[in-house]
Order: sequence, then structure tokens, then C-alpha cells
Amino acid sequence: MPEIIKRLHISREKAKKEKRELASYAIKTIMNSFWGVLASPNCRYFNLGMGNAITGFARWIIQTTAQEVEKKGYKVIYQDTDSTFIETKLDKEKANELGKDIENHINHFYRDYIKEKFSRHSYLELQFDKQFISMIIPATRSSLKKAKDAEETESGSGEKEEKAAKKRYAGLVEKNGKEELEITGMEAIRGDWTEAAREFQKEILMKLFHKEPLEQFIKAYIKRIESGKLDSQLVYRKSLRKPLEEYTKTTPPHVKAARLLDSIESSIIEYYITEAGPEPLQKLKHKLDYKHYIDKQIAPIANQILALLGKSLEDIKETSKQKKLF
Repeated sequence: MPEIIKRLHISREKAKKEKRELASYAIKTIMNSFWGVLASPNCRYFNLGMGNAITGFARWIIQTTAQEVEKKGYKVIYQDTDSTFIETKLDKEKANELGKDIENHINHFYRDYIKEKFSRHSYLELQFDKQFISMIIPATRSSLKKAKDAEETESGSGEKEEKAAKKRYAGLVEKNGKEELEITGMEAIRGDWTEAAREFQKEILMKLFHKEPLEQFIKAYIKRIESGKLDSQLVYRKSLRKPLEEYTKTTPPHVKAARLLDSIESSIIEYYITEAGPEPLQKLKHKLDYKHYIDKQIAPIANQILALLGKSLEDIKETSKQKKLF
């Protein structure tokens, strides 16, 4: 099995150098499946000790990597399953040089450590992937709510700490002399959010990274929704996973919309949320429920960013109301 993994590793490195992304991804999936095979009692190669060793060593590697980076005097601000994010406070040129230096340092560390402790050759390889010029890792919505609730209570329970959302971040990277927005796990790249929400997030992130005013942009975007100018971008798209008659325990909005159609021509249901509930595009009869779109699509995204400024969408709305009142 180690020989098979070794051959796969060599094949994947070759595919990466040749920029054959699909091949690289396919080989990576096969390599990852070895853990699933070893950890499954239904497989003839099942070995719980080996399955646990894989996850245990993975955890040890990511923690040890952070320790080694911090020994060099740099702060680790976030870690994912196989990634380490480091704050450098250096200019772009020096930060890129540092990335390569840390890559070499960590790879030499594991090579020496594995040889000394286990008398084996190390195939572990850290690669310097990219530099974010600016970056945001949003807090989880639940921790934002707890922090806000703690502020509103007189006792002050002390539960104001915000926890970072896992595998959700966005940042600016420079490619061929141009700045590009890269997003992982956030609403802007998820198909279950409306186009209006996805575009709103991209625009507000770009404004945040370029230190441009946010509040006026948010108010103007909400006004565009309420005036009907973004109706074509408020469409929800959701797949039917089974025949309509099999939805008995729960009835999701796209199922309710699908049941209003004369016939189902596609498994993808396109629908709006109206003041009368979900309605398919083909049979739209009622006015769109703009409050729903603002509360469920715009507010969660806006609050992620406004929390960095110690504000919320409600605060902005209150300010607007006060101005109108006087």
C-alpha cells in the first residue's frame, strides 16, 4: 500500500507540473480514499489503528507546523485541514520571499524529524501557495449573535468572543499585476444564494479591502432591491432530489413552488419568494417579498462585514430613520 501511494504521489506531482488540474484532483481523491478504506469495517483492509494514525498524524502535523512557524517569530492566524495562514506585516516582495523561506524550513524540518524518529524518508511537503494582500475570515453567525446579545444585557456575561468560521474566507491576491478577489466557502460562490446576494458580497468585500465607505453602498443596494431594480437577480434555484409526492415530512420552498407548475420540465426549480409564499418564475402572480430578501440574503452578508466596524445592519437602518425623522 505505501508503494501504491508513492506511485500515486509521483503521478500527481507530474500532473500538477503539467497543469492537468482534473488529473491532479482525481489522483488526490484516490489517495485520500485510502483513509476511508482503512477506517471502514466493511473493507477487507480495515485497520482502526491505521485509520486513527492517519487522522492523528494529520492533526499533529498541522499543530507542529504552526509551532515551527511561530518559533521563527511569525503569527499563525488560521489553520485549515491542510493549510496554515501566517500574518507577516511585510511588503509584498518580502512576504513572497518569506513564504519560500518558510516552505524550505518546514520541509527540511520534517525530513530530518521523520528520519531521526522513524528511520523513514519523509514525503511530507509544504508548498507556499499564495499571498493575500488583504484577507477576511468572518466570524460564525452564532458567535456574532452571542456577542451582540452580551452587549445588550446589563450583566455582561463576558461571552463576547467571536469565533472564526471554518473553511470560509476571502482575500485579494495579485495575478499578472492585477488584483483579484478569491473566495472560499462564502455565499458568493454558493448556488443556493441569489445572484443579488452573491454580487452584493463581492462588491462589499472589494470596498472593504480598498478601505472604501460601506454604509452608503449597503443602503443604496437595499434601495435598489426595494425599488424592484434587481428583481431578475432575486431568483432562487434549487434541485428536486426526488419526486414531488415523496416530500411528505417537510415541504421546502422549492417544492411548494414546483407544485404550482402545470408540469415539471426540469429538476432545477426557479422560483421567487413573494408576499404569498414561494412561486415559480413561470407562474409569478404576487409582489416579491423584498423584506425576505433583505433579511435572509443581504443582512447576513452585511453583518459579517459590519461586525468588523462594531456595527450591524439594524444600526444603519436606525441611523437612516433618525435622519428622516428630523
